[in-house]
Amino acid sequence: MADEKLLTATEAAQILGVSRARVSLLAKQGRLGKQIAGRYNVFTHAELDAYKAQAPQNKGGKGKKLPAGTPRPAIPA
Repeated sequence: MADEKLLTATEAAQILGVSRARVSLLAKQGRLGKQIAGRYNVFTHAELDAYKAQAPQNKGGKGKKLPAGTPRPAIPA
């Protein structure tokens, strides 16, 4: 494991499919394992795999999909 390549937050973000800021936030919250290299967070593939295994899968979008033909609610003025 000592020979495993360390990944930057940018590389980790690309692997996870999220923004670099999100990776930094997850690391700060302790939800994503990290190591410190100088003043930077670095990550291993094992840490990213562990996060992906326990993280809820985001399906994207802003809310629940409505069935076809369902009228959209009115937007209050």
